[in-house]
Amino acid sequence: MAKNFYDTCSLLNLQDKVFEDNFYISNITLSELENIKTSGTKDEQTKWKARNILRLLKENEDKYEVIIYCDDKEDNSLLETLHLPQTNDSKIIICALKVEDATFITDDLSCYHLASKMTRLNVSFPQIDEDEYKGYKEIQLTDLDMADFYGLHFSQDNNIYDLLENEYLIIKDKNGKIVDKYKWTQGHYEAVPFITLKSNQLGKIAPMNGDVYQQCALDSLTNNQITMLKGPAGSGKSLLSVGYMFSLLERNEIDKIIIFCNTVATRGSAKLGFYPGTRTEKLLDSQIGNFLVSKIGDRCGVERLIEDGQLILLPMSDIRGFDTSGMRAAIYITEAQNLDIELMKLALQRVGDDSICILDGDNQAQVDLSLYAGSNNGMRRVSQVFKGQPFYGEIKLKNIHRSKIARIAEKL
Repeated sequence: MAKNFYDTCSLLNLQDKVFEDNFYISNITLSELENIKTSGTKDEQTKWKARNILRLLKENEDKYEVIIYCDDKEDNSLLETLHLPQTNDSKIIICALKVEDATFITDDLSCYHLASKMTRLNVSFPQIDEDEYKGYKEIQLTDLDMADFYGLHFSQDNNIYDLLENEYLIIKDKNGKIVDKYKWTQGHYEAVPFITLKSNQLGKIAPMNGDVYQQCALDSLTNNQITMLKGPAGSGKSLLSVGYMFSLLERNEIDKIIIFCNTVATRGSAKLGFYPGTRTEKLLDSQIGNFLVSKIGDRCGVERLIEDGQLILLPMSDIRGFDTSGMRAAIYITEAQNLDIELMKLALQRVGDDSICILDGDNQAQVDLSLYAGSNNGMRRVSQVFKGQPFYGEIKLKNIHRSKIARIAEKL
């Protein structure tokens, strides 16, 4: 069995992944974590990581052993013998040496060099799985592979590419041109149709320039109770989401659109302070109001929908206890990258069986508060938990259609 010994930095970054096997840590690490969680010099994300890993350590006390640096003659003498500096990193390394055949896991470059160059420890960087679920797999086939795929060896019910339920397969030829698309659903491949929608509010909703990722997104919106769309600014995630919801509203397939808002100020921007007015007026003066006006056309149109009860704006601070059961509603969580796991959990627990839910955001580049970043990001966790469910679909949009300026700005 592996004998992994984790330093402080690797624990902070790996979080719950370290509990897959039993492991070792140092008492120095526990002291460092306690200091980090309330430090005035650390950012909020790092402090959250420290608090979270301490909680996980408390909940999983049977999964690890603490090795003590005694600060006595023997341990201090070993530091001198190995020519290690009198630092916490060095003391953690001494603790790792007390575990026979341990693999010392660190992603602190200085600590890595100290352990690997100055001791007999087996040293490794942490193995973090960075594979992101996109809701589809892309394959490129030669002419021979293409003939084989569509020939006798292709079976509609043989999941040869190991797709999850409602995951898409995008097929490219040897030159990289997209030639076909399928979805794995209910035990077979299903061709993805080219869907167009019509809305009186937004006009025709269709994949821009035949964008295959938008085609998959519209298919998911049409067929799944929950769909998450992610991608860079200008990729069409909110236009497709809002267009689909209004098409349902105008066909009387839903009775109302409910938008859950977490009005976080844009990262790096100056806050304007208190907004006067009612809750709805304050929300319409924030980013969600700007968003709706840009899609619907004018503020009067937005206010009219609110007055008619067809559009409800709810701040995340007020949704506890809210239940959409019996409402025949579309729940829309826009800018979903600005939710942590607990807020996302709270929001999704509001969704009744007769409602749908659409989430959109960009958790790669548009997280506006460090508390919502990394392993604590709600969108990231939704993808991990819901992927493969028969009522769930997810698509990462790739292409920016807003303007050539927006496409170039993405490179900044």
